[in-house]
Amino acid sequence: MFFSKLFKKNDVLDKNMERHLLFAPNYLITTQELNHGKRYIYGGHSILIIEETPQGPGLYFERSRTARSNKIIVDTNSQIHIGFQSIQNDHYLILGLRQELTQLKAGDFMDLEFNSNQNLRLQLESPAENFGNSKHYACNLRAQLDPDMINSLKTKTLVRYSFENAKGKKIAEAEFDNDFGRKLRELAQTFSFTLMHYYKKQ
Repeated sequence: MFFSKLFKKNDVLDKNMERHLLFAPNYLITTQELNHGKRYIYGGHSILIIEETPQGPGLYFERSRTARSNKIIVDTNSQIHIGFQSIQNDHYLILGLRQELTQLKAGDFMDLEFNSNQNLRLQLESPAENFGNSKHYACNLRAQLDPDMINSLKTKTLVRYSFENAKGKKIAEAEFDNDFGRKLRELAQTFSFTLMHYYKKQ
């Protein structure tokens, strides 16, 4: 396992730090300099990269806490992966899916319901050209997030989602399980923390 090797080889880190992988998902363990930017390794198995290009900075998850549980099933042929990314000054919730195997397309809406009964409506759009040189910026659909939306995602737990097309027809709806809702909130916290403390300072 990558993290067990990391801790065994790095004598500088406290031996007790290993438990933070499970119990402190937003604890920044270490950073690593890269040719094109910097890698940020957090507890809970989340790894982010802030990449520098001539067009400006970008942020993406190399590995996320929700990697094994962030699948939304819209139909029997497709599972959607949820994540976050930043490209220059814009921030997005991104959806990764198999093309031609789902009804979702640009212009459709994604509605998210929190445990506080607050609702968040996002309009899906097609991604722009890949930003920078990394394949990790690729996504099939995305929705732009403003600061208030990011704050809701990091402070409240999602309990339900639905998709609706531009004509108002419901495409799919279901509930998030408790584990997924918690992990996605923690992922949004890591994303927001990195934006606040590191993204603008590159």
